[in-house]
Amino acid sequence: MTNTALVQIKVDTETKTEVTSIYESLGLDLPTAVRIFFKKSIAVGGLPFELRDDTRSKRWDIYKNARNSIQKNNVPEMSLDEINAEIAAVRSGK
Repeated sequence: MTNTALVQIKVDTETKTEVTSIYESLGLDLPTAVRIFFKKSIAVGGLPFELRDDTRSKRWDIYKNARNSIQKNNVPEMSLDEINAEIAAVRSGK
């Protein structure tokens, strides 16, 4: 017989009801679903799904796309002074 450990968590009633309904529709009880989550976490060496901040991800994609476009089109790098001068020129209407 393998050793077992008790794991207890607290969640709000609505969450438990909703997730229990989802798992039961898949033929699983809540403890079995949690054990599957644990086993999958072990198998992948982390959370078994991707965590991301979509806002940050979208900003990073914009940066990468701009950077790739600059490199693809051989646009020269600008120094901070050059960038500030360009901004100042646009603001002054020149």
